[in-house]
Amino acid sequence: MTNRIQTIILGISLLLISLTWSWFVIKTIPPGYGDGEIGARIFPLTFGMLLGALALLMLFKELLTPKTQAEVNFSSDQLQNLPSNSLYWIPAIIVMLEIILYGFLLEKIGFVLATPLVIILVMVLSLKIRSIKKILIMSFGLTATCWIIFEKIFGIYLANGLWINLG
Repeated sequence: MTNRIQTIILGISLLLISLTWSWFVIKTIPPGYGDGEIGARIFPLTFGMLLGALALLMLFKELLTPKTQAEVNFSSDQLQNLPSNSLYWIPAIIVMLEIILYGFLLEKIGFVLATPLVIILVMVLSLKIRSIKKILIMSFGLTATCWIIFEKIFGIYLANGLWINLG
């Protein structure tokens, strides 16, 4: 499979994910209360729309770019000698487990505790960062910044834990 076909398949897949995500956000998260108030669904819906826009941009760029002569003249022997683009399964599984863990911890211990714990885990396991100073600054700085922006400035309530509630 050529890079052009892979890019088109990826663009279509990302567009479908974006549409599905946005539809679920609209169906499950209620809008804000009152006129002009930012509700809880604005943030995930914006991400869904950004993903869709970037997927469309990728598709249009790939479809409007003319094929090169090298792509048109592939023989079956040349196609067999191309390197395969395989997925690295272990990192993909680790990232999926980190996402599942974050969802679980978010419900049980809330945003304020779950976010720095998962950031520390991601930095150590996935990014292989060993600097204690960097890990602490990133985990607590990102958590505090998100908490200030969403909870205090926008007034969007972040998850409180069922086990521990630091709200």
